[in-house]
Amino acid sequence: MANDILNLIKQRRSIRNFKKDKVSNDFILKILEAGRYAPSAENNQPWRFYVITKEENIETIGRHCQIAFLNSFVKEASFLVVLYTNKRHRFVETDCGLSAQNMMVEAFSLGMGSCYVGAFREKEIKNFLKLKDFDRIIGVIAFGYPQEIPLAPERLPLETIARFDFKENLKTVQKSSLIRNFFKSGFFSILARSFREKAHKES
Repeated sequence: MANDILNLIKQRRSIRNFKKDKVSNDFILKILEAGRYAPSAENNQPWRFYVITKEENIETIGRHCQIAFLNSFVKEASFLVVLYTNKRHRFVETDCGLSAQNMMVEAFSLGMGSCYVGAFREKEIKNFLKLKDFDRIIGVIAFGYPQEIPLAPERLPLETIARFDFKENLKTVQKSSLIRNFFKSGFFSILARSFREKAHKES
């Protein structure tokens, strides 16, 4: 019988403050194994993982991920996975995204945090890692033990994002107002969470 992992998915957070603790090789391999078992179009398995554990290499990759004031936390991670591919079909990004989600959920199940980074200087990272010209970096994932777990940002209600052909059998939640939904996604949802976290710490 399959286990319901919905609670893990709901509790996972993007972590941007990591402890200095090292992650065991066994845990790293478990995380990669979760990524390896992601589904992919025609079982093409386009993902390739470059694991970065040495502090000086994390520092370098982190520097190439920092865009203005964004992504400065990458340099503090315990290890990084550079997710890249040498495939050129239309489903590559989707397949690699599925692999990344698997790894991040597995990391959370092991007591770790993670954050997917999609903004980086690809050419510099490719040169540093000596990847091939035809290789393409999809993303960088930072892993480590979290200093703190942030509150969850709000999510749009299900009835605003899903349609059903069986409404007569569906128990719907109370509908929210359009104004309230506006603050449940995008930049304003992150801002609202910041206010809630501040109030939570002060209480």
